[in-house]
Amino acid sequence: MHSIENDIQPWSGEKRRMGEELFTKLDKHIREVSTRCFKHFDPSTTTLSEDVVARERVKFRHLCEGNFNAAYFTAQAPVIRSIAEKTGFTNFIVKAASIYAAEWSLVVLKETTFSPRKREAYLRSMMEAIFTDIATAVHVLMADQETETSRQRAQFEQTRATDAEADALAMTALGDALNALAAGDLSARITQTLPEKNESARRDFNRATDALNDTMQKIARTVDDLSQGMDEVTGASKELSRRTEQQAQALEETAAALHELTTTVSRTSDGAAAANRVASSTREEVGRTGEIMHQAETAMGRIAQSSQEIARIVSVIDEIAFQTNLLALNAGVEAARAGDAGKGFAVVASEVRALAQRSAEAAKEIRNLITTSSDQVKHGVALVESTSKTLSGIVNKVAEIDEVIAAIAASAREQATGIQEINSAVTDMDRVTQQNAAMVEETNAATATMQARSRELADLVGAFRLSGAASAAGQYKAEMRHAA
Repeated sequence: MHSIENDIQPWSGEKRRMGEELFTKLDKHIREVSTRCFKHFDPSTTTLSEDVVARERVKFRHLCEGNFNAAYFTAQAPVIRSIAEKTGFTNFIVKAASIYAAEWSLVVLKETTFSPRKREAYLRSMMEAIFTDIATAVHVLMADQETETSRQRAQFEQTRATDAEADALAMTALGDALNALAAGDLSARITQTLPEKNESARRDFNRATDALNDTMQKIARTVDDLSQGMDEVTGASKELSRRTEQQAQALEETAAALHELTTTVSRTSDGAAAANRVASSTREEVGRTGEIMHQAETAMGRIAQSSQEIARIVSVIDEIAFQTNLLALNAGVEAARAGDAGKGFAVVASEVRALAQRSAEAAKEIRNLITTSSDQVKHGVALVESTSKTLSGIVNKVAEIDEVIAAIAASAREQATGIQEINSAVTDMDRVTQQNAAMVEETNAATATMQARSRELADLVGAFRLSGAASAAGQYKAEMRHAA
């Protein structure tokens, strides 16, 4: 930035003379105007010290006379910086400069009421001097700002160079650690001390690597446990598959045997039902035979009664024959007494006696026959009664047999139904067992796949070198091979 002294030259000639004349007229107002200007920024201001007034007089004289020399610039620079520091750049230009110009303009108007032309000349000279002072202030402040900017820029460049060096150091250390980490070395740590701004990154990296190392160690142990568990599951699954196949075969044989047993029981049930029907029919036939035997017993009783009646009639006939024989004997006696007259009657009597004799013999034979027949009838009645009792016992036994066979038939039906249900259940079990066998096969396949994946995961984990386990890769691979 070029120097403002080259752009602002001191006044001379008539312009300088008019400025000196203006200062002479306005010098008496310096304390008053300065106090009012200071009061705008500090309302508590009531009076100014003599040194402040003297300094303001020197400044105002330089302005009025246009004496913009090196001394002016030297004296004005600290004043401008002081005011700008207190009020700020904007307030310094907008408020301080405008108030200063307004106050002195009012004083010029007050002192030049006698001549409008003079007032205009004084105002022009005053405004030029004040704006020259403002330009000087702006130049000083801009020069200070540029100086500060240059200082900050240099400081920034120095800081940036220092930071770049520190960043390069940190990036080198971090890059080495990341390369080791990328190579699978989870024991890599950043041990060298980094600049303060990068120290948190070093701690974060080491903490993250510690966490990753711990996690990978847990994963490695989990993979090992998983591999052992998968081996156990695989062995158990194979054993389960073998047992399931045996169970399926046994169930299949059981189902076939139950099917045959169901058929046999069904036939037995049908035979029991047929036997029940035959027994029922036999019971009915025996019942009817009992009734016939009862009728025969009744008929035999009637025959016995008839035999007794015949015997009684035969007794009567026998008595009649005996009486007839007596009569014939008496007739013969009487015929003999009669002599020849009674010969014919004697013949008749002899015939009658012979007839009575034959009747008695016939009656005796009939009595003997009736007695024999009666004995036979009694024996037959006894046999019929015995047969009736036997048939009654047979009827009762046949009834019991019928009930037993009915119970057997009902039990056979229930057994047939139960065995049929068991057959259905066994068939369902056989089907489910077959499905389970298929599922076990699928489980074996899935287990084999999981075991393969577990080995792959073990290989991946084994590729890392963990802290405290420098040979982790070889250790895990050896374990996986042993597990396989």
